[in-house]
Amino acid sequence: MAELSSPAAVLEIGTAAPWERKWPSPWVRGPLWDGFWMLSALWLAPIVLLLVHGYSDPESSPLDLLYFGLTALFWIGHRLSSTYLAYCTEAYRPLLREQPIRFVMLPIVVTAGCFALFLPADSALPWTREERLIGLAIIDYACVTYHFAAQHFGALSLYRSRAERGSCIQTRRWDRFFALTAGGVLVFVADILAGAVAYQDQWVDRWLFPAWIVSAENGIRGAATLALFAITAIMLVAELRTPRWSLPRVLYIIGLAVMVGLALRPRSLFLFLVIWTSQHWILATGLASQTPSAESAPTTGIVRRYLHRLNVRPWAVVLFLMLLSLVFLPIFEVEANRETGTYYGDRIFGSLAVQLRTSTWLPALLALGFATGFIHYLLDRSVYRMSDPQVRAAASGLIGNVARRSRRKNVSSLALVLVLTFVSVCSLHAQTGSPAAGQQPPKAIYTPRPVYRPEWAKQGLAGKGIVLVTIDQQTGKVTGARMLQSTGNKQLDGTALEAYSQWRFQPGTGSQVKIPIEFASRPKPMAPKPTAPQPAILYPLLILIGFGVAVIAMRTRRRGAR
Repeated sequence: MAELSSPAAVLEIGTAAPWERKWPSPWVRGPLWDGFWMLSALWLAPIVLLLVHGYSDPESSPLDLLYFGLTALFWIGHRLSSTYLAYCTEAYRPLLREQPIRFVMLPIVVTAGCFALFLPADSALPWTREERLIGLAIIDYACVTYHFAAQHFGALSLYRSRAERGSCIQTRRWDRFFALTAGGVLVFVADILAGAVAYQDQWVDRWLFPAWIVSAENGIRGAATLALFAITAIMLVAELRTPRWSLPRVLYIIGLAVMVGLALRPRSLFLFLVIWTSQHWILATGLASQTPSAESAPTTGIVRRYLHRLNVRPWAVVLFLMLLSLVFLPIFEVEANRETGTYYGDRIFGSLAVQLRTSTWLPALLALGFATGFIHYLLDRSVYRMSDPQVRAAASGLIGNVARRSRRKNVSSLALVLVLTFVSVCSLHAQTGSPAAGQQPPKAIYTPRPVYRPEWAKQGLAGKGIVLVTIDQQTGKVTGARMLQSTGNKQLDGTALEAYSQWRFQPGTGSQVKIPIEFASRPKPMAPKPTAPQPAILYPLLILIGFGVAVIAMRTRRRGAR
């Protein structure tokens, strides 16, 4: 999504009114469209902070329901969006013929490699399936961290080109530095401090000495926050000093800084996860819906003609991607690498989703999940590689001219976006200055899980217990662990005590904590949080239907205005 062209400024002389100079719009599609799809961090942040206000555990707040809806409607749809653009649009069909290695061969190789790793039994390769899963999950984490940062660079590049500064090398370098540093390096630091890196104990903790990190955590957070403030200020000053500074670029820079600022908060990991992933999904879906809208009609093929009717209607593409996301949620959630929390697919599909995670199809589903993820990273760079003239021609629906609006309408829309920006920043400040109500439990920042050996599953060993952990207030280290309630088996008690003795907590957050533990011979889903008695599928479906009704109403209103 780099180096997008924008039309040059023109002079128009009207016959019934004095001439008026029209400058190219700095927005992709207008303040309202951009405010929802491109600048979603500005309205996500205040909503998220409002939903968790007064809750000591954000995952027990109404925010969990919001994230459930966003995940069901956007997660898988965004992952398949670049694949849809590459193979289901007339716009990108010439690229499939001209660049078969990039668009055909590499995805086939990636898919074959993932299935070749997961389908063989444990004894068929030097690594067990669990070891292969851990290895691919670590690679996927590295790729997805860079992928998120690259998307931020692409969005800044899109706005830079709209401001007719696409050829400015210096600004391009600053954009890349800001996206990779704030959206990549600082986020990785925040994940390490929170113990949220994929299988962190398998690689990060072996190299970075977790005891040193825990003791210096406050200093690291402070230095990272200072670095974020400094590079954000530099970006804003550099932008505002240019003759044609771009308001959308300023808003996007602020939105990215707000998200990373939440990531560096010690108690806000789930808040950051909701905003960070949702902003990425919404932005990818919005761009995908606009990209093929200017494609030419196909001359042959019934399926191609039906797809073309879909592609030229951005709202229809959004609904289609939402439907795909909803239907495929339990299949791809198998590969979610979730160690704690609830599988959202269970809330919609019930026992079917649970059976998928425990069936003999699990290796194939894991291979499919990882393959689609890696293909998404590859194709996303290919379909938005605007340095290629063929890609620019294919993406003409995204980078073409936008409808001009009157100055008064633009001012009112800008005022709305600016208000959202102000609320976002103020909400972040309020979150930083005021803790949640009530006494907070000790905050765990390093949480290795107890080991449950395969032979124990064959023996049917199972049990529930409670571990009492004593914590050093100054260092956050565990000074003692004992079983308040035994699991009924010495081996299970021993592995639980061994794991919890290695835990690390936020210094000064508590001296003792009771941790329930359950061992089962077969994996069990986490107990769902209390919900309303109606089926959970109603929530995403109502959102989907409401979106469709709103789009139809808007289209009917436009036709009536004509």
